[in-house]
Amino acid sequence: MFLLRCHVLALCLVSTASAGSGNAAYGTMSGEGFWAPADPPRAQYTLDARLTRDGEDGLFRLREVIEFTNNTARPVERLALEYPVQACKSLEVRVAGKPVTFVGPDGRSSGSPAVLELPSPAAPGESVRLDITFSARSPFPRETERIPLVGWYPRLWWGFPMHDDYDVALEVPAEYTVGASGRWDPERKRYVVKGARSFGLFLGKGHGAMEDDAGDVRIRVIHTEAGEECARLLLERAVDVVRFYRERFGFYPYSTLTIVPGMDRPVGGYPMATALVAIHGMERMEEETELHWRWITAHEIGHQYWGEHVLEKDSPGWLWIGLGIYADREYVRARELGLRKHRQIVARYVRGVEHGLDTTLALTEEQYQAVDFDFNNICIHGKGFSIISALAWLLGKETFDQAYVRCLKGLAGRRLGVVEFQAVCEEESGQDLGWFFNQWARSNRYLLYEVASHRCTEHNGKYVSHAEVNRVGTIKMPVPVVAYFQDGTSQLKRTDRILDVNELVFESAAPLSEVRLDPEGDLAMAASLPGTAKGGLSEAIRKLPWTGAGSKALEVFREARDADLEEAELWGKLGLTLYDGKYYAEALEAFRRSAELSEKKSMWGFVAITWQGHLLDLLGRREEAVQCYKAALDRDTGGTMRHD
Repeated sequence: MFLLRCHVLALCLVSTASAGSGNAAYGTMSGEGFWAPADPPRAQYTLDARLTRDGEDGLFRLREVIEFTNNTARPVERLALEYPVQACKSLEVRVAGKPVTFVGPDGRSSGSPAVLELPSPAAPGESVRLDITFSARSPFPRETERIPLVGWYPRLWWGFPMHDDYDVALEVPAEYTVGASGRWDPERKRYVVKGARSFGLFLGKGHGAMEDDAGDVRIRVIHTEAGEECARLLLERAVDVVRFYRERFGFYPYSTLTIVPGMDRPVGGYPMATALVAIHGMERMEEETELHWRWITAHEIGHQYWGEHVLEKDSPGWLWIGLGIYADREYVRARELGLRKHRQIVARYVRGVEHGLDTTLALTEEQYQAVDFDFNNICIHGKGFSIISALAWLLGKETFDQAYVRCLKGLAGRRLGVVEFQAVCEEESGQDLGWFFNQWARSNRYLLYEVASHRCTEHNGKYVSHAEVNRVGTIKMPVPVVAYFQDGTSQLKRTDRILDVNELVFESAAPLSEVRLDPEGDLAMAASLPGTAKGGLSEAIRKLPWTGAGSKALEVFREARDADLEEAELWGKLGLTLYDGKYYAEALEAFRRSAELSEKKSMWGFVAITWQGHLLDLLGRREEAVQCYKAALDRDTGGTMRHD
């Protein structure tokens, strides 16, 4: 999963269901009610699915068996079931040959799971078997070429993810190539996977597939004809990545990995389901460097460890994102591919700090829903990885890796949150780390130190250098300080986190050349103080109404110009509000700034240049307008934006 992971699926049957479809019967029964064990029983899912084109819309038919043993000390009377309720045509659940009673139908409109009453309570140690028949509208619109399916089958719901085992048979029209979470067993003609968070499917009409092995891990890449060259590269790199991770972490969690096409633009990827990842833009391989394709492959495979093998406990889930990015950084470093991608991730967070955004990660659900900036890129990805990178530097590679691998090997199928991860790191390092996590994750503090001065003197043929390093930011922690000397040597020291002013002394055989902080880039160090003016300005732009801002938009535009605002999206919004107020010359300048600050293939780059053309036309400068329209085509992302 990455900063531009676009969870846009051609068709997704994911929908938390409530009771109330087809043959389900409803009633009210007394008892203890539904409750979720702290450690729910692991279930075995046996699925036999058939997808056909019967009728106008087609039909999806499924026979399913869910089996588990009550591993708790209490009887289980009720279970919760989720399924794609909107597509459902019929659902019947039986236990020991008897149809179950659905309790409800409360909550159907709110997306609550269906609650069912067992014919008799399952005592501790007793096994439960659910026999399910299910049908739904077919996910086969007639012209659909790519069909990703997640949450397409009824499954037990506990309120949080967990691991289960799957044995799946699938019948689909012959023109579709199948990608699945499980490994294909040719003798039984079934897909099998153990310890999976979910079982996903990808169906590609007229797609090809290629395979290779990384040890005993089967890797499969599904592709279109236009994406075949990229698929070949991804397959080769995926084999290398899996081998590296196995050497680095001691194991790979699944026996298979399938890579499928995502969107048509090369803007990242996402973990679609267990052992199934999507990578965007395979048909436009030439628009990105080989580094991008190698890195995004390592990145998405890393999430098979974090998010699939070890499950996320907290929301928003910055921890598993940060730990996953750490894995692909290890790969990139080992293969000497350069850290440009990772510096870009950190830079997004740093820019957020410098613009005065509140980057606190420990948010309530209400606070998270109220965030009005790109929290995913700036905080979950940018700050999340920055925290893990800083922690790895602080503890040292050996100690951090011990904590990292300990979580990987000891928490399979279990949820890991910040509190648990902090405890593991404290046990491995033997030190209290509350000061670190409180500052980085539970506050809006930021890291900024500076070399205030340095001097070098000679004594008896030896050189003594003094460097004064001051804390300017609000985070207090050690930072690496490297002194470089004229004979090419260097020395590394670290500041004391308690001291706001550190004076470090270096002795050398040659004069001092320079002193640098964090030359390896392990720490997300702000380049300047967060400007309250910039922060307030950003907030003022976000609060502008899209229409009717009038002279207020002009006032804010002048402030943004004086403050040298550096956010392309905010300049773009200013351009639209100024256009609405008929301040065409000012709107033109705003869109020019937006285009200049936009990344090459960003949506705002395309939009800003197109709007320059509109404004130039309004100003009677037709030839310049046409040049803008032509320039916009070079930055077309393939996406859409509406202004109504």
